[in-house]
Amino acid sequence: MRIHLLTGFLGSGKTTAIQTASRVLIQRGTRTGVITNDQGVKLVDGDFFKALDIPGRQVVNGCFCCNYNDLDESIQSLIETDNTEVIFAESVGSCTDIVATVLKPLLHFRPSASITVSAFADIRLLRMILDGKSNSFDESVYYIYRKQLEEAGIIIINKIDLVSDKELQAIKQLMLEKYGTRILLYQNSLDEDSIYKWLHTLNEYKSAEGLKSLSIDYDIYAAGEAQLAWFDQELEIYSSVNNAIGDAENLINIIYKKIIGEQYPLGHVKFLVNGTLKVSFTSNKELVASLKNDLKSANRDQSGAKAALLINIRVQTTPEKITQLVNDAIHELEMQPGCKLMVNSVASFQPGYPKPMHRFQIN
Repeated sequence: MRIHLLTGFLGSGKTTAIQTASRVLIQRGTRTGVITNDQGVKLVDGDFFKALDIPGRQVVNGCFCCNYNDLDESIQSLIETDNTEVIFAESVGSCTDIVATVLKPLLHFRPSASITVSAFADIRLLRMILDGKSNSFDESVYYIYRKQLEEAGIIIINKIDLVSDKELQAIKQLMLEKYGTRILLYQNSLDEDSIYKWLHTLNEYKSAEGLKSLSIDYDIYAAGEAQLAWFDQELEIYSSVNNAIGDAENLINIIYKKIIGEQYPLGHVKFLVNGTLKVSFTSNKELVASLKNDLKSANRDQSGAKAALLINIRVQTTPEKITQLVNDAIHELEMQPGCKLMVNSVASFQPGYPKPMHRFQIN
């Protein structure tokens, strides 16, 4: 049994890497499973893996460390139900101290498992941090980010296709200077060649048991998490002119543009349309969504009287402000002829103080 723990800040591309890696492994005949994790309950990524027919489990309402028993039960369920050989366990992007609170307990309670820890970093945000520049995240949030990189044995510098060759070389030099004792991989997680290299590294990595537990200030860690607002919503869009997908596209783009307009530092904004079509934004510089192009490439019907939409938003602001922003976006969309929305569930909150079930401090 191989368990690959993934850590890394919100929007760093962990889910995309797992999706591509799972596809590669399943094509090889390797029984692969995924465990997603979030502070919330309604997860775009969890439902998306279901749509891809990849065996998966979800640990919700808190991070792996605070819900360790749920993580262990999810692992056991994948083994017993799906006879899984490889499990990717993706921790929520606001979580750190994985080595002491997740890795070492797993090594203790599952000594036969081979376990790795990969920390993912979006190269654009990483570049700003390495250069000492800010994108307005609070310093306590950056504290979490740096601790995620500090504790990992393997660091994945992701989304390298979004920077120039000159920028990439400069980042490589800075990473060698600061994290040269780690395994450093530079990848585009949509590219199978990059994923093959990562999978080869994971297979050759004997065990993460030598990784050291962090020296970490939980008050700063908790303060960083409290800077971030979580917003989850399930809604249905009804169109009297059979344009529900178009209305969903409009709502997605209205919400994203409003977040940009407010200049909220963005962790990630994810949408799932009709349980299968995923739209994700991880920076304030991305293009707006075009569901019609995605639907056309997937040979799906572009019309319809009804569409379901699941929304996950993680940004630095207050729950009240992000809730008002989405409500304003819904009201704006409902001004369009023939459009009506029904909210089925909504949750908006800030993560509580992290309280890990186990913490192994012995290195």
